[in-house]
Amino acid sequence: MKYLFNKDPGTIKERVCRINGVRPEQLDVSGFRPDYDNEILKEFKEKLLAEKDKRFFIVGDYDCDGICATTIMMRLFADLKIRANYYIPSRSKDGYGLNSRIVDTAAENDFDCLLCVDNGVAATEQLEYAAELGLKTFVIDHHEYSRKPEVDAFLHPDLFEEDYADMCAGGLCALLSNSIREDELTEVYGGLATLADMVSVFGYNRYMLGKMLEILNREKIYPIHYLLSRSDVTYDSLAFNVIPKINAVSRLDEQLNVNYVVRYLLDNSSGCMAYLNKIEMINTERKDLSKQMAALASRIREDVNGVFIVRSQAFKEGLCGLIANRLMNECGRPILVFAENDGELKGSGRAPQGCDLYAYLKGISKIFTAYGGHQQAVGLSMKGDDYEKLKEYIINNDLKFEEQYCEVLCITKDDLDVELLKELDELKPFGSGFAEPLLCLENVEYSRKYLISKSYPKFVLNENTEAISFNPGFADKDFSTMIGHLKKDDYHRGKLSFVIEDLL
Repeated sequence: MKYLFNKDPGTIKERVCRINGVRPEQLDVSGFRPDYDNEILKEFKEKLLAEKDKRFFIVGDYDCDGICATTIMMRLFADLKIRANYYIPSRSKDGYGLNSRIVDTAAENDFDCLLCVDNGVAATEQLEYAAELGLKTFVIDHHEYSRKPEVDAFLHPDLFEEDYADMCAGGLCALLSNSIREDELTEVYGGLATLADMVSVFGYNRYMLGKMLEILNREKIYPIHYLLSRSDVTYDSLAFNVIPKINAVSRLDEQLNVNYVVRYLLDNSSGCMAYLNKIEMINTERKDLSKQMAALASRIREDVNGVFIVRSQAFKEGLCGLIANRLMNECGRPILVFAENDGELKGSGRAPQGCDLYAYLKGISKIFTAYGGHQQAVGLSMKGDDYEKLKEYIINNDLKFEEQYCEVLCITKDDLDVELLKELDELKPFGSGFAEPLLCLENVEYSRKYLISKSYPKFVLNENTEAISFNPGFADKDFSTMIGHLKKDDYHRGKLSFVIEDLL
C-alpha cells in the first residue's frame, strides 16, 4: 500500500469529507423521513398482504443480515397474525440460499407462500420449481442479479432511488415492516444488519443506523444487551462484540443449529438467555480455532505466482473466509484458503484493493462446483483432483494488481487527545463510501516500548495515549512513521489507543 499524506488545513470533519469525496451535508439525516409511499414498496406490500390468510415459509441466510431479516419478518407476521415459520440453511450441509430440498419441505408441510430474504435472486430454477408446486413466491434480496427473477413479488435496492439504492436485506425488511406498522426492535435489527453488511452509510441506511444507536442507548433490548457483555453501546462495540457472535454460530453449526439465533433475537426478554451461554461459548471457540488455523495457514501456504494458496484437512470450512481475510491483511497478497474433506475442497479467497479476484478466477470457473463473490472476496468449492489445475492456471495467468494509494490525515502527537476522538466519533457511522480515516504520525517518538502476549508491540506516546499493533511482524521493525486509527482504551478509563495499521 502506498500513501498520500494529507496535510491540508481545516477541521477534521472537512478533511475527512474531502478525502472521501463527500459533502458535509450528506452526513446530516436529522430531517430524513423514510418514504413509505414508494411505489415499489407499496406494490410489494399489497401483494404480500393479499396473502395474509395463507401460510408463509421464510428462507433466510446464515449471516447477520439474513438472520436479522428473518427475525424482522417473523415479528411482522406475528403482529399481523400471519401464520409463518422459517428456516436458515446450514452453511455446511445446505450451502447458501434456496435449494430444491427446502422447496420440497415447504410444499410437503402445506405452506402456501415461499419468502426468500437475503437470497433468491440467483435461485431461478428453485423458484420456478416452487411455482410449479403451487407456491406463491416472494423475494427480498440485495445481491447482484443478471435478470429479474420471475416471482410473484420482488423487493431489491436496485429498484429504488438514490437514498435507498444500497440497502441490505435487513434494511429492506425493516423499511417494508415499518411501512406497515412502526416497531423499534425492527429499527434495531435493520440497523444491525446494515452495520454488519458493509453497505452505504448515507440516506436511509444512515438514518436507520442512528435510530438503532439511539434506541439501544435508551431501551434495554435484551438480546443485544446480553451480547454486548457490559460494553458501552457504540458502533464499534456492536461491530466487535455483537455481530461476530451472531455470525459465529453458522461457522460452527455442528455446535448449535443456526435457527436458534433467530429464536434468540425474537425473545426480547430475559428468557433469551437460554441460548446466550451457547452462543458465547461458540464465539470463544471460533476465536481459538481461528488463531490455530491462521498459524497453520501461515506455515504451510504456497506462493503460486504471487497468489498464496493453502489447503488442509484441519481447517473448518466456516472459518476459511476469516483466515483468508486475516492473512491477506498481514501479507497484502491475494490468498485462497481451502478446507479439505472427503476429496472436496471448500473455501474462500480474499484479495487487496486493486485485485479483481472474482473476475480472475472466472477464467477457470468450470472446475468449481460452486462459485460466487465479488472483486475482493470469493467463495468456491471444487474436487480435490482439480487442485493442480487451479495451480497451473494461476502459474500461467498473472493476476493483475494495480498499486493502490490511500490518503491519510497527518496529525501531530499533540493532537492525540479526547477532543480529536470526539470529533471523529461525531462523524460516525463510517462504512462503504465514507471510510474511517487513517491517521498519520510522522517522526514518532515514544517513551517506552514493550510486548503484549510476547508478540504485539505497544508504545507509550504520551501520558494519555499508547499505540499498539496486532501484527507480530512489527515487533522489531524500524520505523519513523505510524499509520493507524484512534480509539478509546477500553481497559483504562480516560486513556486512548492508537491502533497501528502500518509502520514506515
